[in-house]
Amino acid sequence: MVKLYIKEKGLDTVANVIASMAARGNNTKPLMGRISNIMLLSVARNFEAEGRPTKWKPLSPLTQEIYSGRLLDRLKATAGYQKIKKDATRERRESAYIQKHGSKLLQQSGDLRKSIVIGKITRESAEVGSPLVYARIHALGGVIRPKTKRSLLIPLGSGKYLRVTKVTIPARNYLELQDEDGVTIMMATKDYLLEAAYERS
Repeated sequence: MVKLYIKEKGLDTVANVIASMAARGNNTKPLMGRISNIMLLSVARNFEAEGRPTKWKPLSPLTQEIYSGRLLDRLKATAGYQKIKKDATRERRESAYIQKHGSKLLQQSGDLRKSIVIGKITRESAEVGSPLVYARIHALGGVIRPKTKRSLLIPLGSGKYLRVTKVTIPARNYLELQDEDGVTIMMATKDYLLEAAYERS
């Protein structure tokens, strides 16, 4: 058993330290700033790993063909460019995509990853996210349908488009915090409060 004794001559110092820690606990906005940086680093690691703790769903074969340019090459040889020949294997499609782009999931242009910023910080909350209009659907997934037209037009390059009635985006939650982040945030909170004691010593 551990016992703590406070001698009378040290009461003022202890009281001051406790008061400082209490005041620091009431002013948590600086702490939230530190937490937001922890969150930002975690998001960067999510992008680097292409999903944590579970890997993100890979690109569909059709999307890989569009990015690699193979779809456009094949469609140029047909009378109607909406008709797709399914003669390529998945391995060849993936190889063509990687050779041309070499980018990771959600990072073809890099715009989404670079758009992740620290948002509003208050005494009770810290925000990290992206202002891009398409950021939400890439994180949570969903189905995109035309609002006013009968079909969506997906650009293939060279002025060609693929007409589809809907596009399904799988969830790839790049904002997901990990269990280890919770531990880091708790340690940061502890350090923040203890700094009051160091400042008084």
